[in-house]
Amino acid sequence: MSYLLDSNILIDFLNGHKETYAWVADQRKAGSILKISFVSRIEVLSLSELKDSQIKQIEDFLNTFDMNPFVSLDILGTAAALRRKKLLTLGDATIAATAIVGRMTLVTNDKKMLKVAKELVPVLSV
Repeated sequence: MSYLLDSNILIDFLNGHKETYAWVADQRKAGSILKISFVSRIEVLSLSELKDSQIKQIEDFLNTFDMNPFVSLDILGTAAALRRKKLLTLGDATIAATAIVGRMTLVTNDKKMLKVAKELVPVLSV
């Protein structure tokens, strides 16, 4: 199974949320493919409460996930359509579009993303 983890899942993991930590650990043990969007990488590394001493550790954590650093025209077009039709933020639209185009299950705890994305792609909340 291939999953795209939303930024809030990564942040929950880093904050030690037991359910999220357990789910990620279980998926890794099961051999699932866990991916992140470049947008999630930016969002996680731009948290205002981060100390300089934490950044390298978080980068190392983020590097354990598959990430395509390039954006396809399909993702761009899908993200633009999601912004127009579903009124998602740029970040949420890009993350959802990445899951849609990549045919991945989107893992998110964002209620608006769950509602919008479930019509377009498999969605899981942990």
